[in-house]
Amino acid sequence: MKKFVLWMMVTSICHHLSAQSRVIFNGEYTTELQTDFRKCNWVNLLRLHLEMPLGNQFRFTAASISIAKTRDERLANDYLTFSNIEEENRPFAMAVCGIEWRRGGSRLFTGIRNVNEDYFTSPVTSLFTNSSCGIFPTLSYNNSIANYPLASVGIHYELEMPKWLLQGSLYNGIGYNDFSGRENIFRFCPKSDGVFGLISINYKNNDSNYHLGAALHNGLHIRDEKEPREQMLQETAKAPQKATYINGTLWGYAEQKITTPLSVLLQCSFNTNKKAASRLYTGIGAVYSLRHNDIGLFGGYASFLHGEYEFVAELTWKIHGFKNGYIQPVLHLVENQKSCNIIGMIRLGYNLNW
Repeated sequence: MKKFVLWMMVTSICHHLSAQSRVIFNGEYTTELQTDFRKCNWVNLLRLHLEMPLGNQFRFTAASISIAKTRDERLANDYLTFSNIEEENRPFAMAVCGIEWRRGGSRLFTGIRNVNEDYFTSPVTSLFTNSSCGIFPTLSYNNSIANYPLASVGIHYELEMPKWLLQGSLYNGIGYNDFSGRENIFRFCPKSDGVFGLISINYKNNDSNYHLGAALHNGLHIRDEKEPREQMLQETAKAPQKATYINGTLWGYAEQKITTPLSVLLQCSFNTNKKAASRLYTGIGAVYSLRHNDIGLFGGYASFLHGEYEFVAELTWKIHGFKNGYIQPVLHLVENQKSCNIIGMIRLGYNLNW
C-alpha cells in the first residue's frame, strides 16, 4: 500500500512538472504518390519539432526532416520542381537547432535554421505543392542557400505589431545537411561561402496578406543551372577572393481576399545579377475555400539564361478530415523548351501530436 501511494505521488509530481515545463513535441508526416501516367514515384517526408523552455524568455527549439522516395530519377525534367517535398533520400537532417528569445512582439533566434521556416509561407501559397509557390527560383535556383532540405548557421529576428510583421535574417552563404566534413551544417565560413541576408515587410488586414522583401548574397561563386552542387562546392572552395560578387533579389506577393471563400494570389520576383541562372519569376493563382475543402488554381512563369523558360500550372483540391489529416489530389502541367509533362499526384498529410 505504501509503495502504491509513493508511486501515485511521484506520478503526480512528474505530471505537474511536465505541465509546468510546457515542452512541445510534435510532428507532421506527408506522403505523396506521383505519376506521369507511365511511371510512378512514392515520396515521404517526416518532420519532427521540439520546443523546450529555458526560463521565462528563452527556449531551445529544434526540428528535423527525414525524406524517402522509391525512385531516384524525377518524373519531369523541370527547373522549378513540381513537388515541394521531393528531394534526395535523407534519413535525418536538421532544419532548426538553436536558442530562441521572445519578449513582447520581438523574437530572436540564433543557431541552425532553414529559410523556409520564416519566409514565403502564407495561407494561400501553402495550399499549392509546386516548390515555386514557396521560395522563388530567383533565390533558390541561383545559390545553394539554406533552402529545404539544407540549413545553415544563421540569426533571425522578428518584430510583430498589429497588422505588421518585420523580419530580418543573416545566414552562412551556403546551406549544408551533414554533421562532418565539407557538408558540416555547423560550418560558418563567410570568406569561402559568403553571407546571405534577407529582410521582409509583411502586412495583414481582413484576411489579406501583402509581402515585400529583398535578399542579398555576397559570395565567391554564382551557381549555373547545369552545374552539380558537388562541382559548385569544389569550385567555390578553390575560388580566389577577388572573384566575390553581389547577387541581389527583390520580391513581392499579395494574397487578396475577394469574398469570404475566394482569395487571389499574385507573385513577382527579380534578380539583379545578369549572370544569374534565373532572373525573373511571376505567378498568379486563386483559392476557393468552403467548409473542409480548399480548391486552388495556379500558374507560374520563370525565365532562365540563354533564353530558356518554364511555365507551370497546378490544379489542386485539399480535403481536410481524419481529425488531424488531409488528402490532396493534384494535377501539374510543366512546359519548357525540353518537354511538356503532365503529372498527377495524391498527397496525404497527418499531424502527429504527443
